[in-house]
Amino acid sequence: MLKKLIGLGIAAMVLVTGAGEAVASSSASLPKGFLLYEAQAAAPAKSWEEWKVGNQLSRRLEINPCQRNPGAKNRVAARTITYLADVDHLSEQVVIYRSKTAARRAFNDVRADLKRCATGGTKPYTFAYRWKKTEIGDEALRIGGFGFEGRFRYVIVRKGKALAIYVKDGNVTKSLKPSHFSSVLMDARTMTGKLCSLPGVCS
Repeated sequence: MLKKLIGLGIAAMVLVTGAGEAVASSSASLPKGFLLYEAQAAAPAKSWEEWKVGNQLSRRLEINPCQRNPGAKNRVAARTITYLADVDHLSEQVVIYRSKTAARRAFNDVRADLKRCATGGTKPYTFAYRWKKTEIGDEALRIGGFGFEGRFRYVIVRKGKALAIYVKDGNVTKSLKPSHFSSVLMDARTMTGKLCSLPGVCS
């Protein structure tokens, strides 16, 4: 159930498509230390903690209600940080796409998957998602995940060609009160403010 619920300076040349939209080169990469939790992940961990940092373009988005991977072929850079300690969980993920159109399509696919797979599982291992629009970046959602093994808070935001996703376990009700999302909303706003410092992401 945990997997079901859980689950950048670009140093790159910029090409221009025939439609006139800028596209980041496939050699794009995220600079070391760009993500908010990267320094913490690199520090010595306690015996009960586990930090993981990966740059796989093919990794699923950290919010993936239908357990699929939309937009994977249009990514040029990605980094995902996960933290596990007993029942505590945190994820941070930033993904850069080839164009704003590709990033927008990936965001829309997540929204469509939320509708398509809003509920599932069999008792007692059922799960459900609820979501609301959130005013961050170009478009954003705050999402509550409800399942047998716990509750999770998600925020996904698109800014230009980038998606940023933050996930934490913890109290959330079906009304999706903003106060229950304060920490993930703060992280999402902080990252959104950084994304436009990357060449080509917001232009």
